[in-house]
Amino acid sequence: MQVEINDQIINVVVEKKRNKNMYFRFSDAITLHVTCPHLTPNSYILSCINKNIKSLSRMQLKAQRNDESDEFFCFKGKRYIRVFDESYKTVSFDDEFVYAKDQLSLDKYIKKYIKEYFYDEVYFLKQYFNDIPDFKLRIRKMTTRWGVCNRTDKVVTLNSELIKRTKEELDYVIIHELCHFYEGNHSSRFWEHVSRYCPNYKVFRKTMKEAI
Repeated sequence: MQVEINDQIINVVVEKKRNKNMYFRFSDAITLHVTCPHLTPNSYILSCINKNIKSLSRMQLKAQRNDESDEFFCFKGKRYIRVFDESYKTVSFDDEFVYAKDQLSLDKYIKKYIKEYFYDEVYFLKQYFNDIPDFKLRIRKMTTRWGVCNRTDKVVTLNSELIKRTKEELDYVIIHELCHFYEGNHSSRFWEHVSRYCPNYKVFRKTMKEAI
């Protein structure tokens, strides 16, 4: 079975199980897996796909970005081709390539770089904020959020995947989370604070929302 999503032909793999409901997931950009009850006819599956086409379109685009991320090494908003060789003692970049001994060496380099880079950006931006408390910065990989501000515990958490985004996008997320020390919700007053530090926040808000 095949359907068209985002002008691409998508292969639909149907898995019939003892489910009460129907579930969709993309294993890659061109393969949609549908899990459904045993007696579900294909015509009903297709009708459900059509009813949920907007959500499936977003899921497909995300799967496509993940495929591209696996193919290339994304670093600070730019894509690089990885070149591994035992002779490389350090990690280095040029316009198109990143050179490292192996993936483990590259991962260690990026982990150390993230910590230094994120801390520098956070504490550079913090100096422009008045009356926010001292806080701890944590960095970890998250799947549904770019950042979290815990006002009670005074902890700001940033998604380590932000290393793949541009500096401007990283700064927007930091500003967003710091502004939560002023307003705990996403009220109009909250966005007024954000706009003071990031006037074109609507551009970044849209791109970052689509990317997560």
